[in-house]
Amino acid sequence: MDAFTKIAPHYEHLMQGVPYSMWLSYLRLIWTKLEVEPKSVLEVACGTGKLCRMLAADGILVTGVDASAPMIEVAKSIAIDRKLDIKFLVQDAADLNIDEEFDAAISFFDSLNNILDLERFRTALASVCKHLYPGAPFLFDLNTAYAFEKNMFDQSNMKRSEDLRYNWVGKWNAAAKTCTIEMDFWKGSEHFHETHVQRAYSDDEVRQAMSDAGFIRVQLYDAYTLNPPKKTSDRIHVIGIAPDRLRR
Repeated sequence: MDAFTKIAPHYEHLMQGVPYSMWLSYLRLIWTKLEVEPKSVLEVACGTGKLCRMLAADGILVTGVDASAPMIEVAKSIAIDRKLDIKFLVQDAADLNIDEEFDAAISFFDSLNNILDLERFRTALASVCKHLYPGAPFLFDLNTAYAFEKNMFDQSNMKRSEDLRYNWVGKWNAAAKTCTIEMDFWKGSEHFHETHVQRAYSDDEVRQAMSDAGFIRVQLYDAYTLNPPKKTSDRIHVIGIAPDRLRR
């Protein structure tokens, strides 16, 4: 699969309109609700590290992991340029091997939807859990089946004035619960293509997977709220707490 390879050098530009500040505000709301003040954070599927940089600027020790080597290379380069001490590693969420435990873990922008197999999704959650101190929270978000059914991945910006133009078309497979997004990009005369595939997980599947992974006090929320998910939620946030040693 060619996902997150050719787009890596352009990813920061493409994500300029993404509300990272809102993500961070919501994350801090959840931490406040849980009465935790993490000093060290693991970001799973960190991409080019924008959220890692924001947390590091607040004095938090951050480690970012991503399965895409090109994305991690960009993340490292930007952090070095900005003199930020962030550890970036090329690692798959389901096979984390970091000789360290963390006060909290996060994964934003529907990154875990890219895991297409339920068993591997469960393995990824368990892998994160093993890298957390007892009582540490893991917050992540997921696109829902509703989002895919409503073609929310169909996006286009072909204005000639744009430095990076793109056209995305998604195809929802209800039986497989997957959405295949064909992404075409143009930068000047250069054209490149990526295919991204995401899977939708039901609320029940998520709750069971979190429990199987060892997390306790699992909660699902309608995106960026403290309300339960609705039938029309296009994104949910999931929070779970790492158990004490005796329960692992």
